[in-house]
Formats: sequence, structure tokens, C-alpha cells
Amino acid sequence: MSGHKNWFSEWYQDIFREASNIAMSHALTALSNMIGEIEMEPPTVSVIPRAKFLHELASKGIKNSFVVMFDITEGLSGLTILQFPKESAKALVTTLLGMDPGDEGIDEMGRSAIMEIGNILISVYTDILAKLIEEPVSLSPPKPAESLYDVEKELSRPDLRDVTEVIMFKTRFYQKDTGIESLFYLVPTKDAFDKLVGKLEAQVKDVEPEIPPEETIEPGEEVKESRVEEITEKAPEEAQESPTEGSKPAINEKTEG
Repeated sequence: MSGHKNWFSEWYQDIFREASNIAMSHALTALSNMIGEIEMEPPTVSVIPRAKFLHELASKGIKNSFVVMFDITEGLSGLTILQFPKESAKALVTTLLGMDPGDEGIDEMGRSAIMEIGNILISVYTDILAKLIEEPVSLSPPKPAESLYDVEKELSRPDLRDVTEVIMFKTRFYQKDTGIESLFYLVPTKDAFDKLVGKLEAQVKDVEPEIPPEETIEPGEEVKESRVEEITEKAPEEAQESPTEGSKPAINEKTEG
């Protein structure tokens, strides 16, 4: 996958940031309807190595947080993971159910409430992926992850065994003084990664001729100037020919007289 030299370029980062911004603006309305007025930070997007992805996932907590996995079943292939870190998961339960789960962990009712929020975020991201590849993107039912082993087990599948890069979306939203962070990881197979990058590169090629309008105008202006010069050079010749033709009758008249 690292063969795509432009993948870490700022252009690709901007593409995914813009996609996330559009996605989260849609999610903002849905989330506000569920939990009240909120503020949301612009999402950040990064492409991280596999090892860093596992470290990031573990450092945010898995057992006492909220982590669910989805297989990508249409459009692309691979795995997606939604994570609400421990403190964010607890804050969500408190906001949604009006009760603090404490140190005992999140019960089934709490997980169900969080999943309602998760469904909003998941659907938004899959919609954005679908727009990027111009095909529908579908996910399997969620699979809970209660430990890092559950995630590593999925990554050991034949189609994901050689994956070296993971796309990570991170966003935070606030309600009053409560901050909630969510992370969405896209673990694409090599074919899916190539397909996604190929679609983006095709978009670049389609846009490139329209990006620098000045460059397309300047050659045109030079042509116009050269034509003016050609016309200017030809003008005296035409001027000389014109009087000569007009003078013949006058000369003939004098000769006849």
C-alpha cells in the first residue's frame, strides 16, 4: 500500500478532512436531536501504521470503553472499528440515561444507548466513503470487541494479514462542559486501499485542467497578440496592393485623353 506516493500528501489529507466535515455537519443535526444542543470540533484525519493503530486503540481503553467492529460487505473490503474511549463512553451514558456507570463498567442498557449514537456516526462515514468511490458501501451487523485480542484476531484474517496502514478519523463534540471523543478506523484490504486511492487520483485528473484558469488563458492571449502582429505586418502589403489597383483606371484615363 505504501507504493502510493501521494497518499500522505496534504491534498489527500484535505480530501478526507473535507469529507469528514461534510459528514459531521449532517451528524450534528441528528446528534442534537438526540442529546440536545452540542458543539463539534472539525474532525482530524490521519493515516497511521498498523502498530500505531493497535497502540492507539489500546491506550484509549477497550474493556471499559465502547468498541465495535464491522465488516465492509459492499463497495470496499476490510474492517471498520468505532471506538468511544472510556471517559467518553461514560459521559455518553450519563448524558443519554441520566446515570453514571461508575467504575463498574457499562451495562447492556448503556451499550445499547451508545450504539444509537454510534449508528449515526457509522452511517455518515459509510455515506462519505460511498461518495468517494461512487458506489454503495454497506457494513455487517456490529461485532463487539472486549479486548485487544478480539481486534488482533480480526486483523489476522487472510485478507487483512498484510495490511500496513489504517485510516483514522477522530472527532470531538461537546455538550455544556462534557467533552466526548469518538474514533473511526478504516482498515482496508490492499485491493480496497488501491481502489480508494485510484478513485481519488481519477478525481484529481478530472479537476486538473480546470484548476489553473490563468494558464489556459495566457496561451490564448499570446496567440491573439501574434495574430495582431501578423495582421499588422500584412497591412502595409495590402495597403500597397490596394492603391495600385485603384490607380490603374486613373492612369488609363490620362493615357486615353
